[in-house]
Amino acid sequence: MINMSEAAVIALHSMVYIANRKNEIHSLKSVSAFFDISPNHLSKVLQRLVKAGYLISVKGPQGGFKLHEGKENSTLLEIYEVIEGKYTPAKCLFICPTLPEHQCMMEPLVKDMDEIFRKFMTGNTISTLKIQNIT
Repeated sequence: MINMSEAAVIALHSMVYIANRKNEIHSLKSVSAFFDISPNHLSKVLQRLVKAGYLISVKGPQGGFKLHEGKENSTLLEIYEVIEGKYTPAKCLFICPTLPEHQCMMEPLVKDMDEIFRKFMTGNTISTLKIQNIT
């Protein structure tokens, strides 16, 4: 199956949220309140995205995070890989030392899921997806 940590899910949602309103500075408090997630966990995720060059951290009382110029067309896979590392598809769901990998009975399912995941993650950018109820 697809390995996706909570940090990767937070990164993807946060980047779409920020890209939906790319000309604004988003405080840590506002983003964490919108998604009802821990500000501490969110902060760690957003700092990784800053370090990778996708976000800019704005200091001060009116500070927060904003999209780095030119990053609005970043694919979901790019954001995923900032958090999870290079995506590698699974071979089989069952790890069995006595069964050769090429004999996995679930291989067709795993390949189909990987193809769907890869198409979605490369075919969508943080700007093409929308989060409803952003006021």
